[in-house]
Amino acid sequence: MVPDNNEPEVPGNNDAESAKPSRAVTAWTTGLLCLSIVAGGVIVGGLLHHPEPGLTTAPVTTTKPKPKPEKKHTYVTPPVTYPIQIPGCATVEPPDKNRSSGMVAENKFGYDNPAYPWFSGPKAVAMSAALHDALPDGVSLAFEAAESSLFFQPIFSPAGTADTAQSGGSTTAHSKLTRGDRAGALFISVQQGTQPIPACVAGTLDERRRLPDGTTVDTHDTWSETDGVRTLERNVTAYAPDGTVVWLSASDVSDGGKPTGTVPMTIDELVTAAAAPGIRVTTPVPPGTLDPPLACHTWTAASAAIDEATARRLDTVLARIPLDGLVLDRPLGALRPGGFALVVDGPLGALRRAAPGVCQAVRVTAAGQQSELNIAITVAPTRPTESAQPSSSDPPTSMRTLPDGTVVETREPEAAGANATRVMRTVLVTRASGTAVRVESTAKTTPELLSAAQLEAIALTPGLEVK
Repeated sequence: MVPDNNEPEVPGNNDAESAKPSRAVTAWTTGLLCLSIVAGGVIVGGLLHHPEPGLTTAPVTTTKPKPKPEKKHTYVTPPVTYPIQIPGCATVEPPDKNRSSGMVAENKFGYDNPAYPWFSGPKAVAMSAALHDALPDGVSLAFEAAESSLFFQPIFSPAGTADTAQSGGSTTAHSKLTRGDRAGALFISVQQGTQPIPACVAGTLDERRRLPDGTTVDTHDTWSETDGVRTLERNVTAYAPDGTVVWLSASDVSDGGKPTGTVPMTIDELVTAAAAPGIRVTTPVPPGTLDPPLACHTWTAASAAIDEATARRLDTVLARIPLDGLVLDRPLGALRPGGFALVVDGPLGALRRAAPGVCQAVRVTAAGQQSELNIAITVAPTRPTESAQPSSSDPPTSMRTLPDGTVVETREPEAAGANATRVMRTVLVTRASGTAVRVESTAKTTPELLSAAQLEAIALTPGLEVK
């Protein structure tokens, strides 16, 4: 979710025209990433029956069914009282129904966006670690891909904006949370502000606090109802003396987007997290901080779920694999679910989350050559045999069955075309139990790839099996 500055509705004003989200907490603009999905239409044709004149005594009449009344969409937020006194505010301005924010954004630079020189890949790693350390005891993050586990993402540049440095782009992070029997979600955005702290506006905050270090914090405990379903939300906006603007929002929305009725974090805990020095834009990055981990993928259409406990057991096996002559940017042994991927279902394919296997990707240096290594572990629904169809649309270069029933498939890179930018060598090992270990080496040219023997040695490591 992203903050906006629309004014909450008054009681009873819940028709479609006024159904606009309004959980505004700040006048600062927050960039929005727009994803467009184009769906094809289907034309259904009917056949007309022409009766023979001699068999017809009267014209056939039809009665058109009455159209069903369209269901009215409703969106309701707490009523706004004005005039009102808000603790910490010398004056309070009336609600502004015309105040809004939003922009189309695009990512052209990854973490190296020249419009925001304060931010970088190592800065994202340092900020993410500081945010995790600021979470209260008992709060657990969902076992998800790194980008869905409170890890700060690249700053998106507003599309068509000439001076992006003045548009207030933010880096964001989010995750699902659990705390005992409570479940919900947490969202955070951080940006470098250039404007003064906004005035207090009725309906956008409950209290304005001033911390000992000069940070100003606005808090707002609120709710909204969409079609009668209520969502609880606690918002905190912190304005630090160095210009950092932090927006934290905890809600009771958990798996499947259903509200649970309890928010896992209190307002005071959100204030503590928002004021953490490690997430400020001017905080230096600790020496030796790594770049963000590579996004990994499983590239499979079906798999049984692999839980976090199993992933941690597999991590210990990966960490013990000898990698003579290979230098990795981070150790093996940090398996997580794969992120979103294009998984082909039918002739057109579909963009959806890959199968619930686990994976890890690392940068590799070997004999001065640079490449990337992706390891994915899934549970195959069927075990391939030498006479079976290959496990993907690309036929393997070689395929053999070991004495214990393990099937080993190897795919060598094809000759790179003139416009090719990457090549890949793959080894897929499928155990008799159904566990599949896919190890891929990706590089700019074939000589930079790890050898098939190196990939096979990793994939055949004893213990890399889901029981």
